Amino acid sequence: LAPSGATSCRFSMAAYGLFFALYFGIPLGIVLLYCIFRVWIIEKGTALVVERWGRFHRCCYSGWHFLVPFADRPRGVTWRVSEIDKKMTRISQTVVTRLDLRENVMDFPTQSIITRDNVEIHVHPMLLMRLVDPVRVCYETFDLTHAVEKLVQTTLRSIIGDMGLDDTLASREEIERGLKVRINNVCKNWGLNIFSVELLEITPARTVQEAMHKQLAAERIRRAAIVTAEGFREQTKTEAEGAMQAQIALAGGEQRVAVLRAKGTADARLLIAKAEASAITIIASALREYGVNASQYNIALKYITAFEAIASQASNRTLYFPYETNVFGSLGEFMG
Repeated sequence: LAPSGATSCRFSMAAYGLFFALYFGIPLGIVLLYCIFRVWIIEKGTALVVERWGRFHRCCYSGWHFLVPFADRPRGVTWRVSEIDKKMTRISQTVVTRLDLRENVMDFPTQSIITRDNVEIHVHPMLLMRLVDPVRVCYETFDLTHAVEKLVQTTLRSIIGDMGLDDTLASREEIERGLKVRINNVCKNWGLNIFSVELLEITPARTVQEAMHKQLAAERIRRAAIVTAEGFREQTKTEAEGAMQAQIALAGGEQRVAVLRAKGTADARLLIAKAEASAITIIASALREYGVNASQYNIALKYITAFEAIASQASNRTLYFPYETNVFGSLGEFMG
């Protein structure tokens, strides 16, 4: 009986030991495993906001961090992700605990805006931003992306609503600059820093595009007509200048010809006069010994030449003229 009692005692002790091991070991293992999962490893470029008993406790950056069980918990942030294509925009909303602190792009759906001249246009804005203060991101707004989207939408409508269609299409950089200045101060209070604001597309309505195409075609036709008219004007001007230069050249040539002709005539007359003077001198020296005046001799020769011309032009003509007896007498004496 003694051995059987000892065996039963040892069996009962082993059973009690197994019971206590399971009773305390399983909860202890669960607690240990839970504590292991309470160790968070934060990657570089991300941040984690930790609350203790529902209040802000600390902000964890890159490295490993231990969260006290049942006291600490990560703060979640509502984040929207927009998937935009040509036909539709799909928006998915999630709750994230790790905040990405790198530069990121926040793309928004296309906004329908009315300009100052009552023209409907569609604008597609985009932000280049970075989260700089995780605490403000978690506690200043409930949905940061939705708040920024509405802020961009209202500010963009305010800016473009004061501009006409032509100014809107030509002043994209001014719109981006004004939009960035207006929303950057508000976004800084939300823990967000805006680096750049871009307008990917500014698209007027279809009817406005058709009107713009017609206007562009009419403008091109007008410019072509202006260029054609200017070409015709230049052609006419050039032809007129050419004709004028030709007339000037002809007039200059005629003037030079007239001058040369006059000069030739003058020289010829001078030579004739010199020859006649020489002839008269010779005749005078020859008639001096006969006592005949040389001038009267020349006058008599002129009379005879005139008579010959008159007689050759008419078959029967009677002339009455004064008779210079001395001239013909002298001529007759010289010839006799």
